[in-house]
Amino acid sequence: MSYPELKVVTVGQFRIGLCHGHQVVPWDDTESLALIQRQLDVDILITGHTHKFQAFEHEEKFYINPGSITGAYSPLDSKVAPSFVLLDIQQSTVIAYVYQLVGEEVKVERIEYKKC
Repeated sequence: MSYPELKVVTVGQFRIGLCHGHQVVPWDDTESLALIQRQLDVDILITGHTHKFQAFEHEEKFYINPGSITGAYSPLDSKVAPSFVLLDIQQSTVIAYVYQLVGEEVKVERIEYKKC
């Protein structure tokens, strides 16, 4: 079975780009991520590869790396916390619920992004 390198889905008002992240050079680079976002013409870009959670806004777009649910090793950071993200999409707002295992405790963070 083969899967596409990049995928765009539409959920409500949002175009969401999915990309494993190995295509981003250098890894985790904001401008390289923004280039893929512009090529896909998406509001939200979800990537991975680094196994490290990250969520931020850049040039009015939202970028998410959900990390690794197992806390798999990352060559960029040896102290990767297991994490995953759930998205709640309502009209022009996305709420990202970030779950991270810190020590023996699960921490939940809420991040809101509004489409301009």
